Amino acid sequence: MICRLTGRIVSVGEQAVLVEVGGLCYELLLPASSLPNMQRLVGEEITLFTIQYLEGNPTGTNFVPRMIGFTCETDREFFNKFVKVKGVSMRKALRAMAIPAHQLAAAIESDDSGLLTSLPEIGKKTAAQIIHDLRGKLDRFLAPSAAPLPTRELTDAQKVALEILIQWGDKRPDAQRWITAAIENDKNLTQPEDIVRAAYKIKHGAP
Repeated sequence: MICRLTGRIVSVGEQAVLVEVGGLCYELLLPASSLPNMQRLVGEEITLFTIQYLEGNPTGTNFVPRMIGFTCETDREFFNKFVKVKGVSMRKALRAMAIPAHQLAAAIESDDSGLLTSLPEIGKKTAAQIIHDLRGKLDRFLAPSAAPLPTRELTDAQKVALEILIQWGDKRPDAQRWITAAIENDKNLTQPEDIVRAAYKIKHGAP
């Protein structure tokens, strides 16, 4: 079984990278959060920690070998725990990992179902199952400097404001933290545009 692979990145797709190793080219599926960083590494050599599995169709026939790559062993270990949750398949886990593993672990440990349901492929039922199965088991995956993610579930207006900030280039955990702080400062904020303005004041340290 291949557990680690070092080679040159040939290209980056929507879900996978092609890595050339000694004349052979391997396709590796990656977590969604890892793919953007790979674009700037095309042509460079990289080491990925891997998982191999057989992917079948709904009828259980015509299995296709697949390989998944991670930039560190810790992310691979987290993934192995994540896919043990009922209803979380390999592909679903890769798409759901749209934020780094340590942030996803923090969301699970802080019972932040609002953040979990904002991720691709994760509905309320799946979020509840993830928290039930994994909460209390992920301490080692939390970044030492990472503060617990907010447990407040966002209102519809706050969710719209969050998506606006993300579209402007801000990271989801940062944007959610600013929105939470803005609401704490002024509970009368009910319109997305007002929430965005208040959140940006928090971002830039304005009173």
